[in-house]
Amino acid sequence: MHPPTISSDASESAEALAGAPATASTAGAASAKARPAWTANRLARVLALDLTVFACVATAALCIGILINQFRDRPAPWIYQSKADRLNQAVAHVASDPGAPAATSANTAEQPELPGSLGLAEFRRIVEQKQILVLDARPEIFHRLGHVPGALALPRDEFDIYYPKLQTILQPKTRPLVLYCASSSCEDSALVEKALRKLGYTNIAIFHGGWAEWTNARFPEEKQ
Repeated sequence: MHPPTISSDASESAEALAGAPATASTAGAASAKARPAWTANRLARVLALDLTVFACVATAALCIGILINQFRDRPAPWIYQSKADRLNQAVAHVASDPGAPAATSANTAEQPELPGSLGLAEFRRIVEQKQILVLDARPEIFHRLGHVPGALALPRDEFDIYYPKLQTILQPKTRPLVLYCASSSCEDSALVEKALRKLGYTNIAIFHGGWAEWTNARFPEEKQ
């Protein structure tokens, strides 16, 4: 018997059928390779758009902030300034005020000379006698929440605002003044002392224990 003869048409059909899966597989692989590239391109465009929007919003916010700062009573400085630098500017501002009252003269013998530093017992005696002016160098918000009885607010961070209000009371410049701030680690009272000395005041003492030592001793306090 002779083996069956396969016609050329049948052979071509078989080859076509055999090649079809391979062709489909190749097309699928190409499509799979193209899809990640398309997704990456789209993601890059979305990120670029988001960054552009963010940059526009940030720029607008910066411009608005600069504009608002220019119209504030006390514009924020463009560069960092230490507490001492800001206070020096405040001192220069109040010293150049043409409306400041003229310094009055007084008999220095009538003014008690204060030591440079006071302890708690001596500070308490001064507060109770109410003959020497006590100044609170802490921020004004803390003064309102509680302060030594009779103390007046002269905050270091708003010296140029509060000093003109107290300038008449602080005359003469030989008048004894006592400063305090938050605690022994607080530097506000020392900075305000330097500011007052630059303005001509000569009889100043500091209670270094500050508000912390006063309240720890459970001494009286006032609130506004």
